[in-house]
Amino acid sequence: MIPNDWEDRHVLWVQASDLLACEEDPWIPSAILDLSWAERSILVIEKEVAEVLRPFQKKPPIERTSQAMDGLEKSSAFYECRALSKLWIMGLYEVCRVMIRDVELPAAKPLELLFDELDAVRMPFAKHEVRKIPLGKHEGGKRVLPHFPDLCIPLWGCELGWMVKDYKHDCVSPDAPAGTYANFYVSRRGFADEFLRISAPQV
Repeated sequence: MIPNDWEDRHVLWVQASDLLACEEDPWIPSAILDLSWAERSILVIEKEVAEVLRPFQKKPPIERTSQAMDGLEKSSAFYECRALSKLWIMGLYEVCRVMIRDVELPAAKPLELLFDELDAVRMPFAKHEVRKIPLGKHEGGKRVLPHFPDLCIPLWGCELGWMVKDYKHDCVSPDAPAGTYANFYVSRRGFADEFLRISAPQV
């Protein structure tokens, strides 16, 4: 299980940086550790946001989201958490992109599924559009669709996340009609924990 405290998490980030070190790009370990140091402040803010959200977890789901959002919008921690989380996710995307696409690091191969989800999120975060939509066989090319993930508060926790639209998600069958897409939930903490679960040896 991935710990909650930064000190314990940092140990795992260090292990991941050692495991994913390579001669082709000696700066990868430093980039991974930068994610840990950046996470230190974000974890504190996430706790503040969780405290704002906690009272709303007892309410029926139909009331929970709107009332929780009203509470969050009165908290500066919400805006700070949202902004830093998006930037952190894009930072993790870049680290994984270098390891998987540029260096083709064998030790990073288990991260490919995680990277695919990061890729689906990075496009709307950075470019405000969904990942390129494959068109029908006779249409040719790709189509760009404006998109920005909807902020989402999951029913099972006290964290901020986003619902992302993706036409290339694994749950969309290759035989599905053109234009079929999936919505899936992501969060900064979810990405961080999954990266550590895969990359830290003893987890």
